[in-house]
Amino acid sequence: MKCLTLILLTTLSINVKAQENEAFYVFDANWKPTKIETAHFLLHTHKVNDTCWQFDFYNFLGPLIKMEQYRDKDGTEINGVSRHYNVDGYIDSTGQFSRGMRNGEFIKLAGDPLKSKWKYMYKDDSLMEVTDLEKQKKDSVKPYGDEKESDYPGGLKGWQRYMLKNLKYPERAMNGNVQGQVRVNFVVDKSGNVVDPYIDASVEYSLDEEALRIIKNSGKWEPAFQNAHNVKSYKLQPINFRLQ
Repeated sequence: MKCLTLILLTTLSINVKAQENEAFYVFDANWKPTKIETAHFLLHTHKVNDTCWQFDFYNFLGPLIKMEQYRDKDGTEINGVSRHYNVDGYIDSTGQFSRGMRNGEFIKLAGDPLKSKWKYMYKDDSLMEVTDLEKQKKDSVKPYGDEKESDYPGGLKGWQRYMLKNLKYPERAMNGNVQGQVRVNFVVDKSGNVVDPYIDASVEYSLDEEALRIIKNSGKWEPAFQNAHNVKSYKLQPINFRLQ
């Protein structure tokens, strides 16, 4: 797919929307540049920082296909996070690249519902270790009597008030008659900050972007508590979009 990315960006003549730090491209069913009227796929590229550009590959009015990070806007070298999604828009694998090579953890999900199943550790593209995560979790469970999960201030009612005030149904999704449930994965750190939100279950580009905006702008959460200390926790927040 790296070669495909380079071909797409070097031969592309249709740029639907382009700015200095982001661009949108559309393709037909054969990944050839096309017009919006015949688009089958959508590519959104945007700058994360000076050494990281993110490429989001979407079905045109459907879920994510994959997300990859590169060192530059032309996608010449994969460097950063890579996430792949199944045909229903659920994440099924994630990993870390450094200068074009697999380095660090790669997680493969399996089952129904999907759960983290296998962890593969790589160093410079060489597989170093494979771990059965389900077995590891069973072997390492240590409950504490004072455990408390992280939560939005005010609990469920507080979250509902926030959503009612801030959630906007994107015009693109409304025009395409698209609805569904987006799930966002993120970390609540020890201080209650939202860290590294990303799409766990995708529906469509504009709905995914709105769900990410809602999480990023949600302010501080009440951190998780365990063994007399605040601890970071992993959250999976569903956000429903329904057309009336």
